[in-house]
Amino acid sequence: MKYAPRRDVWLSAVIWSCVLLLVLAGLSPLAVEGAGLIGGTLICLFCLACAGFIAWLWIGIGYVLRQSELIVRTGPFAKTISLDGITKVRRIRSWMSSAATSSRRLELTYGRYDFIHLSPLQEEKFLAELKSRCPQARFE
Repeated sequence: MKYAPRRDVWLSAVIWSCVLLLVLAGLSPLAVEGAGLIGGTLICLFCLACAGFIAWLWIGIGYVLRQSELIVRTGPFAKTISLDGITKVRRIRSWMSSAATSSRRLELTYGRYDFIHLSPLQEEKFLAELKSRCPQARFE
């Protein structure tokens, strides 16, 4: 079962503003007279690559609950967590960098000391599914 992330409006504005600024910064050396062709092109490519990577990270966030594992995808990165290893799930508010795109999050503790923050759009449905698949976990 696939879950989309909840996204805070202010955070979306910050991310897309950064992407836009990088695109404009990348294109500006090509528009300015006196910028070298090679240098301007390299700056353009670097800025556009950074903008694309940030956009990919933002757009590519999603959570997939499979029969025995949870897959957390953030752009090109994916983390697989065994559902048997989840020990605690709790609601939190946090600004910490993570695979959550909202300050309203779920903190999943797994393994011995590991945790991850998620922000599924359909939080109640996600929690109900997680409860049914993780009877050993403590839900707060």
